[in-house]
Amino acid sequence: MAAWPAERAHRAALWILVAIGFSIPISTALDNLLVAALLLCWIASGRYGEKWAAVRTNPFVLIPCGLFLLYLAGSAYSVGDAKDILRALDKAAVILLIPVLVALQPPRQFQDRAVCAFMVAMLLTLALSLLVWLGLVPEGGVIKGIREDPSVFKMHITHGVLMAFAALLFTLKASEARHQGIKLFLALAAALAAFDALFLVHGRTGQLVLLTLAAYALISWLRWRGLLTAVALGSAFAATVSALPSSALHERVESTIAEIQDWRSGKPVQLRNMRLETWGNSLEIVRENPLLGVGTGGFAAAYAEKVRGSSVPAVGQPENQYLLTTVQLGVLGLAALLALFAVQWHLAARLATLTDTRLARGLVLTMVVGCLFNSFLLDHTEALFYAWLSGLLYAGLRPTLGRD
Repeated sequence: MAAWPAERAHRAALWILVAIGFSIPISTALDNLLVAALLLCWIASGRYGEKWAAVRTNPFVLIPCGLFLLYLAGSAYSVGDAKDILRALDKAAVILLIPVLVALQPPRQFQDRAVCAFMVAMLLTLALSLLVWLGLVPEGGVIKGIREDPSVFKMHITHGVLMAFAALLFTLKASEARHQGIKLFLALAAALAAFDALFLVHGRTGQLVLLTLAAYALISWLRWRGLLTAVALGSAFAATVSALPSSALHERVESTIAEIQDWRSGKPVQLRNMRLETWGNSLEIVRENPLLGVGTGGFAAAYAEKVRGSSVPAVGQPENQYLLTTVQLGVLGLAALLALFAVQWHLAARLATLTDTRLARGLVLTMVVGCLFNSFLLDHTEALFYAWLSGLLYAGLRPTLGRD
């Protein structure tokens, strides 16, 4: 009789995994409830021997676990206060969702359902974004953005990044769809998602992620011809943007150039060149604490001390995950973060299908690029999306290279 409740808990965990896919682009509060419910069902489902075997034999799991242990060790020597340390550990703990999902070993049908749930949420987000842009849906309420910057459930950085990834996902699913109607629908969705991320929403990170994923898709499908095509299209795109000075993308490019010019000319720190100033000060902290950093949650305290007595305002994070990790955990932490992405890219070749491989590598590229301009492992939606999809995909990691 005891096996029956455990089996029901396991089944519930699988359906919660699917629900999280729908929730990620839409609701932070629902995310938190679903993750808590998933962990409770995971514990109640038992099968600890099977779970340990799944984790122990999966070579990818070791890296996120090792990175979290570095954060745990860093809390012992942190210059931050207890509140900052606990908050940093709480944020870092999201990567432990990867071994949790690997241990859950979701069957293929639940992996597909979870990805489909995410696709449905992104289709809803895309439809509302386009309707806001067209003025057919009023601003306010659940709509975070405005008609000129039509993000929906999330702020424009997160919206743009998820929409860029959705464009890749829709493209991959369209390429493998057998029904012509579904193929055309997904191809249209991919095109509209790319249009939304590139021209409508004002998130530069999402725009850069989209361009990176587009180049990857071309090279992945067409090899050297894809590289030449990507270069040609990139050149044509750059010329088009420069010829459309009123476009949102052109404005963001001009804004970026102005930020760099202000910073290089030594102008007083202002909002638009704050990021570059923060990066420079963060590098100074790294030079003073190169090996182990200032400890988990220690960035804010170390940065406040660095700018004390100057006109530069204190900040809580540098809007760059690589710098944030290095300031806190030193070059050892940075090496672990880079190893996480490198090993994930390499092992993607051992996933069950070619679509899974491309999706996993698209996820890595999304994080690698996004972490240049944001602290993605500190941001709720981006970190949860990364951990959720990584765990979902790499639970199906094959022992050796090769596909049936």
